Order: sequence, then C-alpha cells, then structure tokens
Amino acid sequence: MSTYLRNANLTEKLSEILGRQIESGERPPGSRLPTEEQLALEYGVSRTVVREGIARLKSDGLVTTRQGLGAFVAESLITVPFRITPDALTPQQTVQQVFELRIGVETQAAALAAERASATQVREIRAALRELEKIQKHGGDGVEEDMRFHRAIARATNNRVYDDFTRFLERHVRQQLTISRGNSSVAGWLQAVQQEHQAIYDAIAVRDSEAAGLAARAHLRNGMVRLRKFHAH
Repeated sequence: MSTYLRNANLTEKLSEILGRQIESGERPPGSRLPTEEQLALEYGVSRTVVREGIARLKSDGLVTTRQGLGAFVAESLITVPFRITPDALTPQQTVQQVFELRIGVETQAAALAAERASATQVREIRAALRELEKIQKHGGDGVEEDMRFHRAIARATNNRVYDDFTRFLERHVRQQLTISRGNSSVAGWLQAVQQEHQAIYDAIAVRDSEAAGLAARAHLRNGMVRLRKFHAH
C-alpha cells in the first residue's frame, strides 16, 4: 500500500474521531483544538495527517482556523453537511437503511405533492412516468428515468428541503436501482414497478394525498422486498 493511501485512511479516521467529539459536545463550540504537534502525539499520526484532517473538518463546517492562533470548533454546527457513511456497514446494510429512510421521506413527499403540485408539476410527473415506460419498453433499465420521476414528485412538494434531500439521496438510490434492475427483467419486476409508479401518479393527479402516500409507501416497501430477493439468489 502506498504512503498516500495509508495517509488518506489515517486522515479519514482522525477527522471522524474529532468530528464525533465536536458533534457530541465533548469539544464545545468555540473551543480551541490542540496544536498539530499535540494531536499528532495524542493519536500517533504525522503532522501532515493532522493538517489534512483539520482541513477536512474545516470543509465540513466543523472547524474554523485563525491565522496565528490555530483551529477552533465552529460556533454553530447548523451548516454542517449531512452524510451517509457506510464504513461500519456492509453494502447490503447501507442499501437497506437508505431504503428505510426513503420510505419516510418519499411517502410524505407524495402526499404533499398531491396537495400542492401545480398543474405544470403534475404534467412533469406524468411526462417522467411516460418516459420511463418508453425506455423500459425498448429494453433499457430506466434507472435515470426512475429517479427523474421521484425527483419530479419531490419538486412538486414545493418544499425546497424535500427537493434538495431527494437529490442528495440520488447517489444511493442509483446504486439500489442498478442492483435490483440487474435481475428485474427475469423476475418480471419492471411491470410491477411501473404499476406502482402509475398508482402514485394517479393519486397525485386527483389530489388524494392519503392515497398518494399509501401508494408511495407500498412502492418502496415492495422495492425493499425485491432487493432482498435479489440478494437471496
């Protein structure tokens, strides 16, 4: 293993340790971090690793630096980015947990879309659904079109946070869809998925928020079942 890779791993571990200390309040807002030399000695790493770890914490909004004074815990953590760190989980566990998160988020998103979507936004959801149907009929896996459908629903909540969070989750959703679609045509899953999408759209189109939420929940729960079946093979 190269020195760079070893340093990269140590940097990640150090930034995670310090990050947890900051987020738990062990290192309170505004407090000064130990010097590079002190941190290097305490954690048994080089000063280069410490410097890179501090830089990572700074980019995450956990730490600020003051010229000539060193590094300090940020006064406010409100701008700290949300991340899903799968290091302690297997890929299958990560997919499972993201799916569980999606059930809560996307169920409510569908319900809100049914209440709030403009006529233009309803047409956008329908267009995304039709494009997905078209791609799948021609043998495509429809992964990107599937995400476009769910993104259109999030946008139709007219709640910027839902839209932003859905976009954040897309990198994980893409992985889920790519895995499950690898065997979906054999198992006959695509037709079921499309029927579930249609049910969500139909409920949104008639402004039935309860039915939209239930349809979205059923779709995602069924998706979890399909993924488990795939992994069981």
